Amino acid sequence: MSFRRTPWVIVLAGAALAFVPQLGLPAFYDSLLYLMLHWVVLATSWNILSGYSGYFSFGHGAFFGAGIYTSANLMARHDWPFLWTLPAAAGVAAVLGVALGAVVFRVKGVRGELFALLTLAITFVIGTIVVNTPLDGGNGVSLAAVPVPKIGPTPSATFYLLALAAAVATLLIAWAIQVSKFGAGLFAIHDDEDAAEVLGVPTYRYKLVALAISCALAGMAGGIHALFLSYVTAGDVFTITVPLTVVLMSVLGGTRHWAGPAVGAVAITGLLYSFTAADHAVAGKAMIGVILIVAILFMPDGILERVRRLWQRRR
Repeated sequence: MSFRRTPWVIVLAGAALAFVPQLGLPAFYDSLLYLMLHWVVLATSWNILSGYSGYFSFGHGAFFGAGIYTSANLMARHDWPFLWTLPAAAGVAAVLGVALGAVVFRVKGVRGELFALLTLAITFVIGTIVVNTPLDGGNGVSLAAVPVPKIGPTPSATFYLLALAAAVATLLIAWAIQVSKFGAGLFAIHDDEDAAEVLGVPTYRYKLVALAISCALAGMAGGIHALFLSYVTAGDVFTITVPLTVVLMSVLGGTRHWAGPAVGAVAITGLLYSFTAADHAVAGKAMIGVILIVAILFMPDGILERVRRLWQRRR
């Protein structure tokens, strides 16, 4: 796909998918498509820092959760309209990410496994703070009385359209970063950070900006998901599920390409739901593990890169 056509393809695909609610499909399919797009946003946003720069973060759930609780509290306790809470959710998550990065990225020794473990710890720290403050209070936050905006013909269609818009925006941002000087700097950090600094790449600033963008998009996804869940609790939000899932999706699809995490997200979400619908949820999770092992052994660069190489050989 040519450099100039890519964003148009993303936008046109999004516009075409926006007509899906008009087909009158059962709400189940709207919800399934919503979850696919929800994971596309989370996996792609995670990849902007972790895939491009190589700083694997296990704290994506913390910023996603910050977005959930920001929106939930603004809606339930301060009567904010749902859509108004989304910029706030993105902003709070970005501020938390920048605050963390401003400290961590100054310490040269915090890379690789140490960075991953530190970000994982942040998830549980924030979760503990939330559950012991009025943000949650131990009882969770109910959003049953909050009206769903009438964007689509049904509430499930509304969530689907919101996730579609978020996914299109996230993919456009990921693509724009990859083809920019900023993206080249992130990939240089991924390959050899010390060499990148010698060559003049402002590594600290680039990592901080990438983390801010990654967290903001995760926070926005969290804001949408808060109303989708209708009832949020810290025990269900601040877990290791989100970071592990986005890592799996990104690695499966390919972390070196803007579309890789989206491919992995759609594949894994579809596979899990096909097994769940057939009443084989446990088998589905086992199959995901097998697929990950096979992907790591035989497709270390991900599905997308494998397909691209096969296509080039046939041409």
